Amino acid sequence: MDKKVVFITGASKGIGLATARKFISQGWQVAGFYKDDLGPEIEGMKYYETDVSNWQMVKESFDKAFTDFKRIDCLVNNAGIFGYAKFPDYSEEVMDRVIDTNEKGVYFCTKTVMDKMKAGSIVNIGSTAGQIGSTDPVYAGTKAAVLGFTKAMAKALAPNIRVNAVSPGATNTDIMKNYNQQRVEQLKEMTLLKKLAEPEDIANAVYFLASDEARHITGACLDVNGGYVLR
Repeated sequence: MDKKVVFITGASKGIGLATARKFISQGWQVAGFYKDDLGPEIEGMKYYETDVSNWQMVKESFDKAFTDFKRIDCLVNNAGIFGYAKFPDYSEEVMDRVIDTNEKGVYFCTKTVMDKMKAGSIVNIGSTAGQIGSTDPVYAGTKAAVLGFTKAMAKALAPNIRVNAVSPGATNTDIMKNYNQQRVEQLKEMTLLKKLAEPEDIANAVYFLASDEARHITGACLDVNGGYVLR
């Protein structure tokens, strides 16, 4: 039997790269999509350059990956960016970039695979910011939209395609380099487990939702935040 194939956006680093490694360890093949920096060469993974905020680029890169792999069994909408600003400090340009990447990018990628995926699952990466807000309200708004979109698409694509989300809390990725050590320690203290998540923690949750072990789960959000948000 041919190996299953997962498409992962933002796959060259951080959570996306950890997720790619997780799927490969479980026998999957990975089509990894990146915008700026090509990730490390990994057996079982092929990279495709794209910008998820550009629908034409998404269609072209996804078509190429589908031609190469001949199938898609899972889509992981992981690509996302921060504005690193409080609301009064947002320019229209930065606001558009955050919304186009985090929100419209998920729509574009999902729409593009709908005629290619006959069965399988979609996993969207949300955030605690989309559940309870944050100091970056535009980012929080995009992630709230992703969670709403997840539920809507779970209804639209049932019963053949399951759609779920994972909402991480603060995670030990390159993003943490933008914070001073005092802020990092504060983020740790805000969790019940007193530590940041590792990218692998998020990857494990994503893979679970994509796997047959979650075959009766759709329209759900799996929180991986160390107890920062309790619902």
